[in-house]
Amino acid sequence: MNKNIFFQAIISFIGNVHANTHSLMKDARSNEITPQQHSILEYVFFSKAVTTSQVADCLNISLPNASRELKKLSRLKLIVKEIDEKDRRKSTISLSEQGKNLMLHTFERIQKNFWEQAGPLSEDEMQLITSSMKVLETKVFF
Repeated sequence: MNKNIFFQAIISFIGNVHANTHSLMKDARSNEITPQQHSILEYVFFSKAVTTSQVADCLNISLPNASRELKKLSRLKLIVKEIDEKDRRKSTISLSEQGKNLMLHTFERIQKNFWEQAGPLSEDEMQLITSSMKVLETKVFF
């Protein structure tokens, strides 16, 4: 296969993922937090422990903006900030139990939206999709 055609297929796939993410997220995010704060919580959920710099880099926002949003999430008791004892300038952010519960509840709503969109899938179809995602994770989204 031509590399250019292959790359265009990848770009098209990524575009479809972004477009469908909106409908999956419909009414899933908590009204307590902003979309940007939700993105931060989602990033921390999947990364387990991150720094403020990593949050800023991932969300393509300034360090002061990331710091301000993290302070708000901390006040809401959705994240925990742990100071590195060896270097007090460094800190690690992780989800609090309340933050984990909020994200799990969000994922339950996303799952409901997913099954409404996808409809019934056979065991073979679910297996094929799972295998395809593993290939994408190792070759495209590494």
